[in-house]
Amino acid sequence: AQAILAQDQPRESSARIPLLWSCLDGWPCFGAMAAQRAELVAPGVVKQSKAAQSSEAKKEKSSSWSMFRILFVLAIGVGLAMVKSGFVISFTPGDEDVTNFSKLYGGVKGNDQHSAYDADVARSFYNLANEFYEYGWGDSFHFGFRRKTEPHSVSIRNSQNFIAQKLMVGDMANVLDIGCGIGGPMRGVVRATGANVTGLTINPYQIKRGREITSELSPWMQARCHFSLQDYLKVEGLPEDHYDGAFYMESSLHCENRTQTFKEAFRLLKPGAMLVAMEYVTLPGWDPAKAEHKELMREHLHGNGAARTPSIEEDLAMVRAAGFEVVEHFDYMDLGNDIYGAENWPWWADLQPHMPDPRRLLLPAHPYVRWMQPTILGFLAKVGLVPENVPLTASVMNEGADGLSGLGRVGALTPQYYIGARKPLK
Repeated sequence: AQAILAQDQPRESSARIPLLWSCLDGWPCFGAMAAQRAELVAPGVVKQSKAAQSSEAKKEKSSSWSMFRILFVLAIGVGLAMVKSGFVISFTPGDEDVTNFSKLYGGVKGNDQHSAYDADVARSFYNLANEFYEYGWGDSFHFGFRRKTEPHSVSIRNSQNFIAQKLMVGDMANVLDIGCGIGGPMRGVVRATGANVTGLTINPYQIKRGREITSELSPWMQARCHFSLQDYLKVEGLPEDHYDGAFYMESSLHCENRTQTFKEAFRLLKPGAMLVAMEYVTLPGWDPAKAEHKELMREHLHGNGAARTPSIEEDLAMVRAAGFEVVEHFDYMDLGNDIYGAENWPWWADLQPHMPDPRRLLLPAHPYVRWMQPTILGFLAKVGLVPENVPLTASVMNEGADGLSGLGRVGALTPQYYIGARKPLK
């Protein structure tokens, strides 16, 4: 890509642009992208003469357009690869219908609660989202921070190692991963601590997929990674006062009354054990009176299967109401700025428009790739290569990505507000 950009010179006439590229802005899926391409220009450019500015603008437009062309071709490749690999395309677990799922959020206008039981919504959402998430993000469905020149895997590892440190457990300690997904954070904590971790999830397909991934690991890892099909609002069959630690990796966002799931954790933990919760909360920058904030929140809740998002104070109150003593709490994402300074790549940046850098590029999640997916998948659905449900689901996933990352960009929400709490000894 860099070589192509280096060779690509500003064009004086659109007649030299191939017809396919000159027509792209007319496609419905590229309307937003055409408006967003201007955001690729780096900030802090010194003012120049009009002639110099015009020349620089042409170069920037040409470079941005060339990168866009490259990403368009790659997006088509991603779509075809999704078909070949079987991700998302071949089936939707549980025969989930995205239209019925979306109806649950019909009355949501901002930071409002949906109309169904939280666990049912979470189960349905991950039937739709799991394969998209794994294909686009990997086996760990959470965020993190990293240096802007580092790959996505570094941000994942940073967050998982932080949890492992705060749990304060050792080899074969019994730990709960509450809302475990397909087990990415669990496996990270096991690698870091040697703990014996049991992951709880409401979704049967996640259990199946998590066990498939774990089965390919060493016997040492397999002996320490376990899955249990559970509603974390009402856990059944696990021993009380038994576990040495428990953690939530961004998983409580699916329930409005988090006190209910925190009470379950409290019941299962030993006295003196630590709860480590990485929580979705609104920040002081959240303004429900702003139309932009309300719309971004609506998109986030619908596109991520989330319940109403509490404030920091509300979330802390729910932890305490479950019986825990809060030991410490802060926005984990702020550590990125403290550690890396100007080199920090914030948690939301991969999902917002940016100039791709091969050192950090997460291609399937890049906006110029994922925005094209519903159109590409829609075409594949018309010719019978994918189910009709798939392009509609891709649109919902984009809505969630745009809403959530937009809330991060404006400083209205964090997905990892760290709460360290202890179950009292008495």
